[in-house]
Amino acid sequence: MSSLVIFPFKSEDIEVFQRNIRESVSRPRVGLVLCVGYEENECYKEIETAIPRIEKESNKKVRLILQERLGDKRPGKGDGMNTALKYFLEETDYQRLHFYDSDIVSFTGEWILRAEEAADEGYQVVRHYFPRASTDAMVTWMITKTGFALLWPNTELPFIEQPIGGELMMTRDVAKNLLKDKLVINRSDWGIDTVYTWAMAKGKFSMFETYTSVGKLHKLYGALSDLKEMVVECFNTIQALKDEEIETEGMVHRIERPGPVSEEVKEKTAYDLEGSLLLLMENWTGRQIELLDHFPQNVREGMRECRRRPRFGFMDDESWYETYKILLEEFDFDDEDWRELLFKLWIARVLNYTASVALRGYDYALYYLYKMIERFARVSRGERIRI
Repeated sequence: MSSLVIFPFKSEDIEVFQRNIRESVSRPRVGLVLCVGYEENECYKEIETAIPRIEKESNKKVRLILQERLGDKRPGKGDGMNTALKYFLEETDYQRLHFYDSDIVSFTGEWILRAEEAADEGYQVVRHYFPRASTDAMVTWMITKTGFALLWPNTELPFIEQPIGGELMMTRDVAKNLLKDKLVINRSDWGIDTVYTWAMAKGKFSMFETYTSVGKLHKLYGALSDLKEMVVECFNTIQALKDEEIETEGMVHRIERPGPVSEEVKEKTAYDLEGSLLLLMENWTGRQIELLDHFPQNVREGMRECRRRPRFGFMDDESWYETYKILLEEFDFDDEDWRELLFKLWIARVLNYTASVALRGYDYALYYLYKMIERFARVSRGERIRI
């Protein structure tokens, strides 16, 4: 038994969460499951009550702790994950640490086994990736992967499959590297997955991405407003790192070939399209209108028109690339008008992609997204191509 499995959580479906704990303790190599709670709420108390029964059934240890306040951003998932890193290094002698989201309906012990097998081959980081609906992962594609392509186009970063996925394994050496990095520890909010990925690439840790064909089935979002906090915090993470220089030459990065994608995933819509349209018309202020002066004419005019009716046809690849570059320089995380404007600009991009690309079919949409990031990286390297 050489591994510790971590479930950071806040308020989850108790039945799903308990099943995932049981799946984890059933794996022979798992010596301990650690549940790191955001607060002592009803979910926390129910898990606390269930633990003695799970331990008796499995003859394995399950621990429950509250996350510490370690970072200087909004208290959130980052504090939970970094609390787990600290526990792993200071309280155990296990050699491998697994992170999994506690709300995964499709989680099985096979996820742990696949990561362990890759680690047995010598990989220091194992990341799970899986098929996503063509309208899912819009923070990943339009914020994190786009930022990686613009800022570090000559590295492996833009080509990591799911850089803000919460399902990964790392060795003790990687955990030590992360825990001593102030940029990692301070990131206590939704930006934690982005900065973990960035720090792992900076450290040139060997990485294997294992394909989980069943996918990550979890509750879907309502309107895109559900993602506002994540959009802003993930972008702020990229912006905070923009002056950092890294190179990944010599880094071993292998991606397992994907398999077939189920019709359930292909046909799934990840957000409420109609409810999201109205978000473009809401919460405008005079100052947001003034801030639009920073942006290209078509973006400026299109966004101003959104006060009267939803507009998004102008936010194509090229416009998003230029908009993102300006945001990297001008965005002020502490300014509510900038936060709201960033969110609206992102909504326009997601709606443009949904209407002009995703509706043309799953395979076309995924091909488009990969090519988009590839083009962004090539243009950022100075190649003369059309976006």
